[in-house]
Amino acid sequence: MKKSITFVISTVFQDAGDATRALELAKGIEKYKPKDIQPRIIFFSHGSRFEQKARDLGFEVYPVEPAMSGQGLYQDLKMTPKNFVGTLDLAKQLIAGEIKAYREIKPDIILHGFWPMAGPARRMLPEEIPGICFIPLPLTEAFFDAIPAVPEQAKLFYLLPPPLGLWLFRHIPKFIKKRIPFIRQTNIRRAACELGWKKEKLLNLFDLLKADIILVNDIPDYYGAAEFPPNLFFTGPLFAKSGNDEKIDAEILKIFSPENSRTKIFCTLSSAGTQTMLREVIKTFTYGKGLEWDAVILSPHYALDEARKLSGNREGIYITDKFVPAQKINAMADVVICHGGQGTVQTAMNSGTPLVGVAMQQEQFINLSNIAARGAGIRIPLAKWNSENIREAVNKIISDKAFKQAALKLQERMKKMDGEKNSAEIIWNFAASQKVLLQSYPIENQEIQNFVKP
Repeated sequence: MKKSITFVISTVFQDAGDATRALELAKGIEKYKPKDIQPRIIFFSHGSRFEQKARDLGFEVYPVEPAMSGQGLYQDLKMTPKNFVGTLDLAKQLIAGEIKAYREIKPDIILHGFWPMAGPARRMLPEEIPGICFIPLPLTEAFFDAIPAVPEQAKLFYLLPPPLGLWLFRHIPKFIKKRIPFIRQTNIRRAACELGWKKEKLLNLFDLLKADIILVNDIPDYYGAAEFPPNLFFTGPLFAKSGNDEKIDAEILKIFSPENSRTKIFCTLSSAGTQTMLREVIKTFTYGKGLEWDAVILSPHYALDEARKLSGNREGIYITDKFVPAQKINAMADVVICHGGQGTVQTAMNSGTPLVGVAMQQEQFINLSNIAARGAGIRIPLAKWNSENIREAVNKIISDKAFKQAALKLQERMKKMDGEKNSAEIIWNFAASQKVLLQSYPIENQEIQNFVKP
């Protein structure tokens, strides 16, 4: 019986959302491993501030070419509205680096997040390596049948009354929707072909993310009307949880103290936000109704002295660029102001805290639209993100208790799904089905017992 198995985790390790999802997945694999089996878990990295976190958890980090700064998607990948990787040459370097690293490591199974280079790369080897894709959205063709709102970029439909616009958008022929520029991912597809791709034609993002198993780290409630392929499974939420040993800044405890009867707001735009967007958040608390609220504001891209000056150094406003235990902070807040990344949204809902959000890209737009459709938050269009609209949305949530009740309802639903355990059980059972492990793996969750059988 094989006693060890090597997993490679290849993802957008520069991005906080994908990185934290990947780390939680790795922790689950280790936690729910079969008896007497020792997994070797290796994170691929082009440069990331999360490398040390992975090492601290006991995982390996393997440098993959080309080396990058690790600052973020836009800085490293030159991302554009149409292409995840901004140039053809960079896409070729990334796929070639992926293939080279696979040959050196020789993993048993490749786990990849929203990293469209990994799918073609693992299948371009002389012997294809089994692959599992873990993503925040069900990115298959069926996704078009479950989209909760018309994307802001589809202005012809977005400007119509929402029910009509969505109905019309859903009835656009799929062969047209599959040619939406961001779905096409021209640079990555061309790069794979120029590097020797010989299999079926790569038409779009769905083909690039193709895997033996697709894990969607979300609850299925949002997508009930669509029919997804049998190798796709909704595992439930998978986000970073605050440990008991994680300390909360004394200034945050002061502002978010139970003795403080004022409305408490937690503001986090993470790495997706810009200085301009954060400026509008800060201005929210400098006049009108905003003067009645207290806030903790994360400022990863804004000089602290400048941000604090913009706030008027107002008492009750604390701005920091330090790490905070987000799960604990969310639970202490009355409202969260955020971008729509899955981890951020799931953390807020897991705390039963309603939110006001803005989407910088399509995944965030879908996440926020799902929350808004269930009455647990308000999504402000990117073009209308300003302090006046933010303040109005926050005030609406504070004034209407239905938002809090909806958030608590989603909290209850989320707590019924253990995304870490569900993901791990599927991964280990898949390993058994591929004969990577010469033993069966017992699955405790009735929902997935018949999903992948060894």
